[in-house]
Amino acid sequence: MIKKQSKNLTQKEKSLKELYLLIKEFGPVTKGCLVQKTGLKQTTCSRFIDELLQEDVIIESGYAESSGGRKPLMYDINPELYFMFGVDISHTEVSVLLIDLSLTIKEHTQLKMNENVTPEVAVNFIEKEIRSLSAGHHLSESDVLGIGIGAVGPLDRENGLILNPLGFPAGWQNVQILDMLHKRLNMKCMLDNRANTALLAEYEKHTQSDYSNVLQILKGVSTQTSIITEGRLVRGTDKLGMFGQGHMIVDIDGRKCICGGYGCLHAYSSIPAIEEDFISRLKRGHASVLRERFTDFDQIKFEDICWAVNEKNDPLACEVIKNAAMYTGIGLSNFINILYPDLIILDGPTYKKMDLFYSTVTEIAAERAKLLNPDHHITFSRGALGENAVAVGAGKMILEYFLYN
Repeated sequence: MIKKQSKNLTQKEKSLKELYLLIKEFGPVTKGCLVQKTGLKQTTCSRFIDELLQEDVIIESGYAESSGGRKPLMYDINPELYFMFGVDISHTEVSVLLIDLSLTIKEHTQLKMNENVTPEVAVNFIEKEIRSLSAGHHLSESDVLGIGIGAVGPLDRENGLILNPLGFPAGWQNVQILDMLHKRLNMKCMLDNRANTALLAEYEKHTQSDYSNVLQILKGVSTQTSIITEGRLVRGTDKLGMFGQGHMIVDIDGRKCICGGYGCLHAYSSIPAIEEDFISRLKRGHASVLRERFTDFDQIKFEDICWAVNEKNDPLACEVIKNAAMYTGIGLSNFINILYPDLIILDGPTYKKMDLFYSTVTEIAAERAKLLNPDHHITFSRGALGENAVAVGAGKMILEYFLYN
Protein backbone atom coordinates (compact mmCIF):
# COMPACT_ATOMS: atom_id res chain seq x y z
CA MET A 1 0.00 0.00 0.00
CA ILE A 2 2.72 2.49 0.97
CA LYS A 3 4.81 1.81 -2.13
CA LYS A 4 1.87 2.17 -4.55
CA GLN A 5 1.28 5.59 -6.08
CA SER A 6 -2.05 7.28 -5.32
CA LYS A 7 -3.23 7.14 -8.93
CA ASN A 8 -2.93 3.33 -8.88
CA LEU A 9 -4.89 2.81 -5.65
CA THR A 10 -8.46 1.55 -5.41
CA GLN A 11 -10.91 3.63 -3.39
CA LYS A 12 -10.57 1.23 -0.47
CA GLU A 13 -6.77 1.43 -0.62
CA LYS A 14 -7.00 5.23 -0.65
CA SER A 15 -9.15 5.10 2.50
CA LEU A 16 -6.65 2.75 4.16
CA LYS A 17 -3.79 5.07 3.22
CA GLU A 18 -5.64 8.11 4.58
CA LEU A 19 -6.19 6.26 7.86
CA TYR A 20 -2.50 5.29 7.94
CA LEU A 21 -1.48 8.94 7.45
CA LEU A 22 -3.63 9.99 10.40
CA ILE A 23 -2.07 7.30 12.57
CA LYS A 24 1.38 8.45 11.46
CA GLU A 25 0.58 12.09 12.30
CA PHE A 26 -1.22 11.60 15.61
CA GLY A 27 -0.05 8.19 16.82
CA PRO A 28 -0.13 6.60 19.26
CA VAL A 29 -3.85 7.21 18.80
CA THR A 30 -7.07 5.45 19.85
CA LYS A 31 -9.78 4.08 17.58
CA GLY A 32 -12.23 6.62 19.01
CA CYS A 33 -9.95 9.49 18.03
CA LEU A 34 -9.59 8.07 14.51
CA VAL A 35 -13.38 7.77 14.16
CA GLN A 36 -13.68 11.45 15.08
CA LYS A 37 -10.97 12.59 12.68
CA THR A 38 -12.08 10.47 9.70
CA GLY A 39 -15.85 10.57 10.08
CA LEU A 40 -15.91 6.80 9.42
CA LYS A 41 -18.43 4.57 11.09
CA GLN A 42 -16.95 2.71 14.05
CA THR A 43 -17.43 -0.66 12.36
CA THR A 44 -15.73 0.54 9.17
CA CYS A 45 -12.86 2.10 11.11
CA SER A 46 -12.44 -1.14 13.11
CA ARG A 47 -12.34 -3.20 9.91
CA PHE A 48 -9.71 -0.92 8.35
CA ILE A 49 -7.59 -1.00 11.52
CA ASP A 50 -7.74 -4.80 11.54
CA GLU A 51 -6.58 -4.91 7.90
CA LEU A 52 -3.66 -2.58 8.63
CA LEU A 53 -2.71 -4.71 11.63
CA GLN A 54 -2.84 -7.93 9.59
CA GLU A 55 -0.51 -6.39 6.99
CA ASP A 56 1.89 -5.23 9.76
CA VAL A 57 1.49 -1.66 8.52
CA ILE A 58 0.49 -0.52 12.02
CA ILE A 59 1.04 -1.94 15.50
CA GLU A 60 -0.74 -1.89 18.84
CA SER A 61 1.01 0.60 21.09
CA GLY A 62 -0.23 0.29 24.66
CA TYR A 63 -3.34 1.67 26.29
CA ALA A 64 -4.71 5.18 26.73
CA GLU A 65 -6.08 6.49 30.00
CA SER A 66 -9.65 5.41 30.59
CA SER A 67 -12.50 7.83 31.14
CA GLY A 68 -14.46 4.93 32.62
CA GLY A 69 -14.44 1.26 31.75
CA ARG A 70 -11.70 -0.59 29.86
CA LYS A 71 -8.65 1.30 28.74
CA PRO A 72 -8.73 1.81 24.94
CA LEU A 73 -5.97 0.40 22.76
CA MET A 74 -3.71 2.83 20.94
CA TYR A 75 -2.26 2.34 17.48
CA ASP A 76 0.92 3.57 15.82
CA ILE A 77 2.76 2.96 12.58
CA ASN A 78 5.14 0.03 12.32
CA PRO A 79 8.42 1.98 12.07
CA GLU A 80 10.37 -0.97 10.64
CA LEU A 81 7.98 -1.90 7.85
CA TYR A 82 10.28 -0.04 5.43
CA PHE A 83 13.53 1.91 5.61
CA MET A 84 15.11 4.82 3.75
CA PHE A 85 18.69 5.91 3.18
CA GLY A 86 19.48 9.59 3.72
CA VAL A 87 22.65 11.07 2.21
CA ASP A 88 24.24 14.44 2.99
CA ILE A 89 26.86 15.83 0.58
CA SER A 90 28.46 18.93 2.11
CA HIS A 91 31.72 20.85 1.89
CA THR A 92 33.14 18.84 4.78
CA GLU A 93 31.78 15.29 4.50
CA VAL A 94 29.56 12.73 2.84
CA SER A 95 27.17 11.09 5.33
CA VAL A 96 24.97 8.03 4.84
CA LEU A 97 22.16 7.27 7.31
CA LEU A 98 19.81 4.29 7.56
CA ILE A 99 16.44 5.59 8.78
CA ASP A 100 13.16 3.87 9.68
CA LEU A 101 9.64 5.20 9.02
CA SER A 102 9.62 7.13 12.30
CA LEU A 103 12.81 8.92 11.10
CA THR A 104 14.86 7.18 13.77
CA ILE A 105 18.49 6.75 12.76
CA LYS A 106 19.49 3.09 12.84
CA GLU A 107 23.12 3.58 11.77
CA HIS A 108 25.34 6.39 10.50
CA THR A 109 28.58 6.46 8.49
CA GLN A 110 30.76 9.33 7.21
CA LEU A 111 33.49 10.10 4.71
CA LYS A 112 35.53 13.28 5.21
CA MET A 113 35.51 15.50 2.13
CA ASN A 114 38.96 16.44 0.83
CA GLU A 115 40.82 16.97 -2.46
CA ASN A 116 40.78 13.22 -3.14
CA VAL A 117 37.00 12.83 -2.91
CA THR A 118 35.92 13.02 -6.52
CA PRO A 119 32.29 12.32 -7.48
CA GLU A 120 33.31 8.75 -8.34
CA VAL A 121 34.92 8.25 -4.93
CA ALA A 122 31.85 9.67 -3.18
CA VAL A 123 29.41 7.50 -5.13
CA ASN A 124 31.58 4.42 -4.50
CA PHE A 125 31.43 5.22 -0.77
CA ILE A 126 27.65 5.73 -0.80
CA GLU A 127 27.08 2.48 -2.71
CA LYS A 128 29.43 0.50 -0.43
CA GLU A 129 27.83 1.83 2.75
CA ILE A 130 24.27 1.26 1.55
CA ARG A 131 25.11 -2.34 0.66
CA SER A 132 26.91 -2.83 3.98
CA LEU A 133 24.12 -1.28 6.07
CA SER A 134 21.50 -3.31 4.20
CA ALA A 135 23.38 -6.53 4.83
CA GLY A 136 24.03 -5.67 8.48
CA HIS A 137 20.33 -5.06 9.11
CA HIS A 138 19.18 -7.97 6.91
CA LEU A 139 17.35 -5.71 4.47
CA SER A 140 16.42 -6.78 0.96
CA GLU A 141 15.79 -4.34 -1.87
CA SER A 142 12.03 -4.63 -1.22
CA ASP A 143 12.52 -3.42 2.38
CA VAL A 144 13.91 -0.06 1.24
CA LEU A 145 11.81 2.81 -0.13
CA GLY A 146 14.77 4.61 -1.67
CA ILE A 147 17.67 7.01 -1.31
CA GLY A 148 17.25 10.71 -0.59
CA ILE A 149 20.16 13.12 -1.10
CA GLY A 150 20.64 16.59 0.34
CA ALA A 151 23.52 18.34 -1.43
CA VAL A 152 25.24 21.68 -1.69
CA GLY A 153 23.84 23.64 -4.65
CA PRO A 154 23.42 24.68 -7.29
CA LEU A 155 21.36 21.70 -8.39
CA ASP A 156 19.23 20.59 -11.29
CA ARG A 157 16.75 18.69 -9.16
CA GLU A 158 14.56 17.48 -12.00
CA ASN A 159 17.49 15.90 -13.86
CA GLY A 160 19.36 14.81 -10.72
CA LEU A 161 22.48 16.93 -11.24
CA ILE A 162 24.90 18.57 -8.83
CA LEU A 163 26.09 21.44 -11.04
CA ASN A 164 29.13 23.39 -9.83
CA PRO A 165 29.25 23.82 -6.02
CA LEU A 166 31.60 26.50 -4.79
CA GLY A 167 34.63 25.35 -2.82
CA PHE A 168 34.44 21.62 -3.54
CA PRO A 169 38.07 20.46 -3.65
CA ALA A 170 37.81 17.76 -6.34
CA GLY A 171 36.14 19.47 -9.29
CA TRP A 172 32.47 18.51 -8.97
CA GLN A 173 30.70 19.74 -12.10
CA ASN A 174 27.50 18.44 -13.70
CA VAL A 175 27.54 15.28 -11.58
CA GLN A 176 24.68 12.95 -12.53
CA ILE A 177 24.35 11.77 -8.95
CA LEU A 178 20.87 10.22 -9.21
CA ASP A 179 21.59 8.34 -12.40
CA MET A 180 24.87 6.99 -11.01
CA LEU A 181 23.25 5.68 -7.82
CA HIS A 182 20.12 4.32 -9.49
CA LYS A 183 22.18 2.28 -11.96
CA ARG A 184 24.26 0.79 -9.17
CA LEU A 185 21.55 0.14 -6.58
CA ASN A 186 18.28 0.05 -8.53
CA MET A 187 16.46 2.14 -5.91
CA LYS A 188 14.25 5.23 -6.09
CA CYS A 189 16.60 8.24 -5.76
CA MET A 190 15.72 11.90 -5.12
CA LEU A 191 17.82 15.06 -4.82
CA ASP A 192 17.26 18.42 -3.13
CA ASN A 193 19.13 21.34 -1.64
CA ARG A 194 20.63 20.67 1.82
CA ALA A 195 18.68 23.52 3.43
CA ASN A 196 15.39 22.13 2.12
CA THR A 197 15.99 18.61 3.42
CA ALA A 198 17.25 19.92 6.77
CA LEU A 199 14.08 21.96 7.17
CA LEU A 200 11.90 18.96 6.29
CA ALA A 201 13.50 17.04 9.16
CA GLU A 202 13.49 19.87 11.69
CA TYR A 203 9.86 20.76 10.96
CA GLU A 204 8.91 17.16 11.72
CA LYS A 205 10.65 17.37 15.10
CA HIS A 206 9.09 20.70 16.15
CA THR A 207 5.40 21.01 17.03
CA GLN A 208 4.13 21.76 13.55
CA SER A 209 0.82 23.18 14.74
CA ASP A 210 2.76 25.89 16.61
CA TYR A 211 4.68 27.14 13.59
CA SER A 212 3.25 27.71 10.12
CA ASN A 213 6.02 30.01 8.84
CA VAL A 214 9.58 28.82 9.34
CA LEU A 215 12.94 30.05 8.11
CA GLN A 216 16.02 27.78 8.16
CA ILE A 217 19.52 29.06 7.42
CA LEU A 218 22.59 26.83 7.05
CA LYS A 219 25.71 28.99 7.33
CA GLY A 220 29.24 27.82 6.77
CA VAL A 221 31.38 28.10 3.62
CA SER A 222 28.26 29.53 1.98
CA THR A 223 24.73 30.39 3.09
CA GLN A 224 21.76 28.19 2.22
CA THR A 225 18.22 29.24 3.01
CA SER A 226 14.95 27.33 3.12
CA ILE A 227 11.42 28.55 3.84
CA ILE A 228 8.15 27.00 4.97
CA THR A 229 5.13 29.24 4.37
CA GLU A 230 1.71 28.25 5.73
CA GLY A 231 3.07 24.79 6.45
CA ARG A 232 4.45 24.17 2.95
CA LEU A 233 8.08 24.01 1.86
CA VAL A 234 8.88 26.66 -0.75
CA ARG A 235 11.30 25.21 -3.30
CA GLY A 236 13.36 27.28 -5.69
CA THR A 237 15.42 29.17 -3.09
CA ASP A 238 18.70 28.00 -4.68
CA LYS A 239 18.38 30.07 -7.86
CA LEU A 240 21.47 32.13 -7.03
CA GLY A 241 23.52 29.12 -8.04
CA MET A 242 26.91 28.29 -6.65
CA PHE A 243 27.13 31.54 -4.68
CA GLY A 244 24.30 30.50 -2.33
CA GLN A 245 21.86 32.95 -0.76
CA GLY A 246 24.31 35.09 1.20
CA HIS A 247 24.14 38.07 -1.17
CA MET A 248 21.77 40.43 0.56
CA ILE A 249 23.53 43.83 0.64
CA VAL A 250 24.35 44.88 4.22
CA ASP A 251 26.92 47.59 3.40
CA ILE A 252 26.64 49.29 -0.01
CA ASP A 253 30.24 50.55 0.15
CA GLY A 254 31.56 47.42 1.85
CA ARG A 255 33.90 44.56 1.04
CA LYS A 256 34.11 43.06 -2.41
CA CYS A 257 32.31 39.71 -2.62
CA ILE A 258 33.06 36.58 -4.66
CA CYS A 259 29.99 37.37 -6.77
CA GLY A 260 31.62 40.58 -8.00
CA GLY A 261 29.43 42.94 -5.98
CA TYR A 262 30.21 44.89 -2.84
CA GLY A 263 28.83 44.67 0.68
CA CYS A 264 27.18 41.25 0.43
CA LEU A 265 26.51 39.37 3.66
CA HIS A 266 28.69 36.52 2.35
CA ALA A 267 31.70 38.85 2.38
CA TYR A 268 31.30 39.32 6.15
CA SER A 269 29.80 36.17 7.64
CA SER A 270 30.94 33.13 5.65
CA ILE A 271 33.74 30.96 7.03
CA PRO A 272 36.21 32.15 4.35
CA ALA A 273 35.32 35.79 5.15
CA ILE A 274 35.83 35.26 8.90
CA GLU A 275 39.18 33.56 8.28
CA GLU A 276 40.31 36.33 5.92
CA ASP A 277 39.31 39.11 8.34
CA PHE A 278 41.08 37.48 11.28
CA ILE A 279 44.29 36.74 9.35
CA SER A 280 44.34 40.27 7.91
CA ARG A 281 44.16 41.80 11.37
CA LEU A 282 46.94 39.54 12.64
CA LYS A 283 49.16 40.62 9.75
CA ARG A 284 48.48 44.25 10.67
CA GLY A 285 49.91 43.60 14.13
CA HIS A 286 46.88 42.86 16.33
CA ALA A 287 47.55 40.70 19.38
CA SER A 288 46.06 37.21 19.70
CA VAL A 289 46.76 33.90 21.40
CA LEU A 290 47.00 32.38 17.93
CA ARG A 291 50.22 34.29 17.28
CA GLU A 292 51.90 31.82 19.60
CA ARG A 293 50.53 28.77 17.73
CA PHE A 294 51.25 29.75 14.12
CA THR A 295 54.32 31.04 12.33
CA ASP A 296 52.41 31.15 9.03
CA PHE A 297 49.17 33.04 9.68
CA ASP A 298 47.69 31.88 6.37
CA GLN A 299 47.43 28.39 7.88
CA ILE A 300 44.87 29.55 10.47
CA LYS A 301 41.46 27.96 9.94
CA PHE A 302 37.96 28.58 11.25
CA GLU A 303 38.33 25.84 13.88
CA ASP A 304 41.35 27.67 15.31
CA ILE A 305 39.34 30.89 15.60
CA CYS A 306 36.56 28.94 17.33
CA TRP A 307 39.11 27.59 19.83
CA ALA A 308 40.42 31.10 20.50
CA VAL A 309 36.87 32.33 21.18
CA ASN A 310 35.51 29.38 23.14
CA GLU A 311 38.56 28.35 25.15
CA LYS A 312 40.61 31.55 25.53
CA ASN A 313 38.07 34.38 25.10
CA ASP A 314 40.67 35.93 22.80
CA PRO A 315 39.84 39.64 22.32
CA LEU A 316 40.76 39.73 18.63
CA ALA A 317 38.89 36.53 17.76
CA CYS A 318 35.84 37.71 19.72
CA GLU A 319 35.90 41.08 17.94
CA VAL A 320 36.05 39.42 14.51
CA ILE A 321 33.18 37.08 15.37
CA LYS A 322 31.03 39.88 16.83
CA ASN A 323 31.61 41.94 13.69
CA ALA A 324 30.54 39.04 11.45
CA ALA A 325 27.55 38.38 13.69
CA MET A 326 26.48 42.04 13.58
CA TYR A 327 26.17 41.99 9.79
CA THR A 328 24.48 38.59 9.96
CA GLY A 329 21.93 39.90 12.47
CA ILE A 330 21.16 42.85 10.20
CA GLY A 331 20.62 40.52 7.26
CA LEU A 332 18.43 38.21 9.34
CA SER A 333 16.28 41.12 10.51
CA ASN A 334 15.61 41.96 6.85
CA PHE A 335 14.37 38.39 6.33
CA ILE A 336 12.14 38.74 9.40
CA ASN A 337 10.60 42.02 8.23
CA ILE A 338 9.75 40.47 4.85
CA LEU A 339 8.64 36.95 5.81
CA TYR A 340 7.46 37.27 9.44
CA PRO A 341 8.52 33.73 10.43
CA ASP A 342 7.30 32.19 13.68
CA LEU A 343 10.38 29.98 14.01
CA ILE A 344 13.94 30.59 12.79
CA ILE A 345 16.35 27.64 12.77
CA LEU A 346 20.00 28.69 12.58
CA ASP A 347 22.29 25.81 11.71
CA GLY A 348 25.72 25.14 10.29
CA PRO A 349 29.25 25.54 11.70
CA THR A 350 29.13 29.28 12.42
CA TYR A 351 26.06 28.88 14.62
CA LYS A 352 26.84 25.49 16.11
CA LYS A 353 30.51 25.98 17.00
CA MET A 354 30.29 29.35 18.78
CA ASP A 355 27.71 30.52 21.29
CA LEU A 356 29.04 34.05 20.83
CA PHE A 357 28.08 34.13 17.15
CA TYR A 358 24.61 32.66 17.73
CA SER A 359 23.73 34.89 20.70
CA THR A 360 24.95 38.08 18.97
CA VAL A 361 23.05 37.33 15.75
CA THR A 362 19.76 36.52 17.48
CA GLU A 363 19.98 39.52 19.79
CA ILE A 364 20.57 41.99 16.96
CA ALA A 365 17.96 40.41 14.68
CA ALA A 366 15.29 40.39 17.41
CA GLU A 367 15.97 44.00 18.42
CA ARG A 368 15.78 45.32 14.84
CA ALA A 369 12.70 43.26 14.00
CA LYS A 370 10.82 44.64 17.01
CA LEU A 371 11.23 48.17 15.69
CA LEU A 372 8.67 47.40 12.97
CA ASN A 373 6.49 44.85 14.74
CA PRO A 374 6.97 44.78 18.53
CA ASP A 375 4.10 42.30 19.03
CA HIS A 376 5.41 39.60 16.69
CA HIS A 377 7.00 36.76 18.66
CA ILE A 378 9.82 34.79 17.07
CA THR A 379 11.35 31.58 18.37
CA PHE A 380 15.03 31.06 17.58
CA SER A 381 16.52 27.56 17.52
CA ARG A 382 19.75 25.82 16.60
CA GLY A 383 17.69 22.83 15.53
CA ALA A 384 16.93 19.52 17.20
CA LEU A 385 18.86 17.16 14.93
CA GLY A 386 22.28 18.73 14.66
CA GLU A 387 24.55 17.49 11.88
CA ASN A 388 22.07 14.71 10.96
CA ALA A 389 19.24 17.05 9.93
CA VAL A 390 20.15 17.14 6.22
CA ALA A 391 20.35 13.37 5.78
CA VAL A 392 17.27 12.66 7.92
CA GLY A 393 15.30 15.17 5.85
CA ALA A 394 16.58 13.57 2.66
CA GLY A 395 15.19 10.24 3.88
CA LYS A 396 11.90 11.94 4.76
CA MET A 397 11.73 13.31 1.21
CA ILE A 398 11.63 9.72 -0.06
CA LEU A 399 8.94 8.77 2.45
CA GLU A 400 6.80 11.76 1.47
CA TYR A 401 7.08 10.80 -2.18
CA PHE A 402 5.36 7.50 -1.46
CA LEU A 403 2.90 8.78 1.12
CA TYR A 404 1.68 11.95 -0.58
CA ASN A 405 2.61 11.88 -4.28
